[in-house]
Amino acid sequence: MKRIVLSLLLSWYSLVSLAVAASVESEKREIASPDGTLVAEILSRMAQFTEDTVKIVSRESGSHAEFSMTSENGANGRNVLKAQWSPDSKFFAFSTFSSGGHSGWNFRTFVYSVDANKFASVDEKVRPVTDKDFTLISPHSLQVETLNPLGIDFPSFKRTTNLVTLFH
Repeated sequence: MKRIVLSLLLSWYSLVSLAVAASVESEKREIASPDGTLVAEILSRMAQFTEDTVKIVSRESGSHAEFSMTSENGANGRNVLKAQWSPDSKFFAFSTFSSGGHSGWNFRTFVYSVDANKFASVDEKVRPVTDKDFTLISPHSLQVETLNPLGIDFPSFKRTTNLVTLFH
């Protein structure tokens, strides 16, 4: 009897796994750096909600850095709202939103550094970001709206940061 139940459970699990895998769609957006040497790929996985992975790929060597914002249940990751290269092609900035709608006031923003070959969180290094729209200023400064130290009920502060400082 236990074997029959176990066999039925395994069959059910296999069918559910196939159905979930079949319901997951994917999409890719590409944003080339201004100097044409790199491309940022935003790979979207669409299941319950859309969740993204950002890959930075060298057109010359094919090497890449990857930043995944996906979750197992498809409701605790993040998706990219705005993405842009700095004018000097040294940084790639992107704002995100929670796939499950958690902390709807917070648009966590990340930056990739070509020289450091890694990603950094603007929210952790500067302050929590409160607007998806940011401005990149030549050659590589980022202007964002951040959470007021007095709280969410107070006006946001506009902050400008030299992106090099996020990686020291």
